[in-house]
Amino acid sequence: MKKIIMMAVMAVAALSASAQVWIGGEVGFGSTHTNGWSTEKTFTIQPEVGYALSDKFDVAIALGYSYASDKEYKEGGKYKYYSNANSWEIKPYVRYKFVKAGNFFAFVDGGLNYETTHVKGEAKNWNSFGVSFAPGIAYAVSNKVTLVSHLGEGLYYSHDWKNYDENQFYDNFHANSVGFKLFNQVTFGAYYNF
Repeated sequence: MKKIIMMAVMAVAALSASAQVWIGGEVGFGSTHTNGWSTEKTFTIQPEVGYALSDKFDVAIALGYSYASDKEYKEGGKYKYYSNANSWEIKPYVRYKFVKAGNFFAFVDGGLNYETTHVKGEAKNWNSFGVSFAPGIAYAVSNKVTLVSHLGEGLYYSHDWKNYDENQFYDNFHANSVGFKLFNQVTFGAYYNF
């Protein structure tokens, strides 16, 4: 047992010696206006911390918060329906950097995510678990600062569910989604490398 613990400590120490820690995050804003009768706005903030394991691979974990509001209008410009929702997300991922040109590089993040969303006025939360591969680009301003942008959700699978809610008549709702989205929500951020 002592040998296993000692080998694990040595492996972690070797990994830490070669890894470069970074912290940062992204913010995003989206607005959708449909045929003059519906407006949806979203705001997202996602701080994260990661390790650069090599020139090609990083591992990281992101914690996200987002707010969404939805208004539907009737004639005369007044809205007849309004809702807002708060979401919290945890997302561990691996980043693969595959194209480099000067200080620019392209990457894809492959990860898992769990999200829970509370809609105002509903007793139970909506939940989602998923897997995604999201593309992005980055620019190294210096050895310490890197600017990043994700270019949409990429390729994803998600399983969404909500337990029974007697006020909203949902009876253990479940849904599966598979898709590929580019540029549906572009986010910008920065990292500081230690």
